[in-house]
Amino acid sequence: MRYEILTDVTKQNGQRKRLRTRKNVDGRPLATEAMARAELARIQNDVATHNFVARRRVTVEEACEQWLGSKHGLKPSTLRCYEMWLAPLRQELGHVELQQLEKHHINTLIDELKLGKVPGYKSWGAGPINGMLGRFHKLMEDARKQGHIQRNVVELVDRLPQDNTELNILSEADMFKILDHPDRDRHVWALALYGLRRGEMAGLRWEQVDFTARTLSITENRVTVGKDTYTGTPKSKASKRILPMPDELYDLLIDAQARIESEYVVCDERGKPLTGTTLSSRWTRMLQRLEIKHVRLHDARHSCASLLHARGVPVATIAAWLGHASSAFTMSRYVHSQDAALIGAAQSYRQ
Repeated sequence: MRYEILTDVTKQNGQRKRLRTRKNVDGRPLATEAMARAELARIQNDVATHNFVARRRVTVEEACEQWLGSKHGLKPSTLRCYEMWLAPLRQELGHVELQQLEKHHINTLIDELKLGKVPGYKSWGAGPINGMLGRFHKLMEDARKQGHIQRNVVELVDRLPQDNTELNILSEADMFKILDHPDRDRHVWALALYGLRRGEMAGLRWEQVDFTARTLSITENRVTVGKDTYTGTPKSKASKRILPMPDELYDLLIDAQARIESEYVVCDERGKPLTGTTLSSRWTRMLQRLEIKHVRLHDARHSCASLLHARGVPVATIAAWLGHASSAFTMSRYVHSQDAALIGAAQSYRQ
């Protein structure tokens, strides 16, 4: 025997609507009178508090497609990142109806991603998993605001703790060792050590280098997402900036322009622009040749910020140099005390 509910769920705007169902909110058949009465009470309470959500059979896959399609203001590279973050979710949970999605569905997917058990994917760490959860949370919140779901279950899922260990930076001696090394890409490493992002270096063209005014105009960002490369505007509004060239960088760029036939400042031996991945590989090989401890290419930015800070440059100036909108972010994320500075601080107590 199965019970059926027929009740008035007229909307707040006065639109007349009746609901007929033989299942509860969890999709289980109303097998007893008690179940039917409990479900009826829940529906009537939701209607009275304007929280009633009509039954919809929209799946996770359909919701992802619609949400991604609505992101008209995103850069193509950012949209591609969103697609990659949501891909395993769509693959494994795409068939689940949005209204039937539970916390355990998402937690199971996280466990499988961590262990590398999702077909077609290697194991994921905290960064990409939290990236997936962040985008999925926004998707579900958008669906909730539209009245498609009653609750955003992603809010119930814990984010993975990320490694907040001290980021590696180069010592001042190692920085000068790199700058003095007669490498073909010496000007590239100078740009990195003067604080440019990897994508900013990859997108820099000679037309943006003003040797008369001795300035660099950071107006393009060239990034690779998956197998696709995108050229667009810098990372943020603050990232678009004009930087003065120190004498050493000026001399290195003058030398590079004389021997490089390419519209790009950073390029391979054929004049083709380098991707971020290739830049990182060349950086690693250069550090190995110089027997310098390995740090990421991006850590050259950290090294630049720390050196400027150690030399007394105001944090606001460092933030503007690096293209940050917030000095607080620069201080918390990019400025690190060097060992020599710490020793100096300790010695100051003796004076």
